[in-house]
Amino acid sequence: MAILGKVFQVFSAIFSKSTQTPSALRALRLVTRLAVKDISDASYELFKTIMALDNLTNQHWEAARLAAHGAFERNVESSPPLVGEPKEILKFLDHHLGLQDTGEDHTSSIVSALEPFLTKLPCGRWPDPLIVECIGKFNCASPSFVSGMRSIIHPRNTFDLRWRATGLIALTSDQWFDSSTPVMETEETSEFCEHLAVYIIDDALHGDFVQKCSVTILFGMLRSPEWRKHVAARFWSVLAYCTLVDEEQESFKWCLRNAIELLEFTRGLTGGEGLKWWYGTLWFHYDKLDITVREEVEKTARDMSLGDGLSDLNLYLNLLGQEVARIRQEVDELPNEIRPAGFGVRLRARLVALEGSCHRLARITGLRQ
Repeated sequence: MAILGKVFQVFSAIFSKSTQTPSALRALRLVTRLAVKDISDASYELFKTIMALDNLTNQHWEAARLAAHGAFERNVESSPPLVGEPKEILKFLDHHLGLQDTGEDHTSSIVSALEPFLTKLPCGRWPDPLIVECIGKFNCASPSFVSGMRSIIHPRNTFDLRWRATGLIALTSDQWFDSSTPVMETEETSEFCEHLAVYIIDDALHGDFVQKCSVTILFGMLRSPEWRKHVAARFWSVLAYCTLVDEEQESFKWCLRNAIELLEFTRGLTGGEGLKWWYGTLWFHYDKLDITVREEVEKTARDMSLGDGLSDLNLYLNLLGQEVARIRQEVDELPNEIRPAGFGVRLRARLVALEGSCHRLARITGLRQ
């Protein structure tokens, strides 16, 4: 729309200056709330223009908030803008997380900033690789960022806000959990882990994306000797979704390389939940384990089958069987023309590996699927 483009050109010129008039902010507030096609793209371009400036004033920040609302809130009848490299959004988010931590309420702005990372994703998929790369380069372990994200996970916040925060925490997993300097104090870490368990396990049923986020976060925690001590007992059960994790993520690779260390760690935990779910995870990824770990996994299964571990072995077989059935269905139903390169080969290889795990576990234990 030509008129809309001209209007936003004027806004861009106005908000590129060091000072603005109140009337300009009032006009921007009205325009960014219009349910007009293409408003998202125009608002996002203005947002990037403002956020590229140095030494932003309070007026600049208010204009950026209005532009973010116009770009990412779903009350406009248009598709969300293509974000690409989200460095301006991360700068905006970091600033408002810091303000939130001082007691100012900027929930709506935080929701706007989290929106482009997580919306309209296919089930179980991660955002665009460029977004992931940009997040990896940003200092998501800064005190203000960590404190702000930790406060969002608190049960007092809305389910929707915590959903968005969980997704971003999963994307910052390596920065938070593979850090030589703790990002939280001990009591804060325990509280955070408990609040995360409340959201993931207690509050509601979740789809594939939140399941993927939660298991990604747990693999990150397991990589850290400090974090793994604080994992809430009921949070271990998210390992039931271990096949959703990105196998290229370093925390996942580390956990499988150090599977025996984690097996010994979980054996020392009270309640048995950690051992139950970590051991089951090793059967899901049996094909990726080295010979020593495989021998230990099989020996443990034989010992369990002779004692009181048959119920857990049945659980693993059932979950493995469900995953095999899901992959078979995916292979059969996804049209060839929309499959990414190598999709069929990778999926069929995964299917063969899981079928092998099912048969091996059933043979060792004498159980039948």
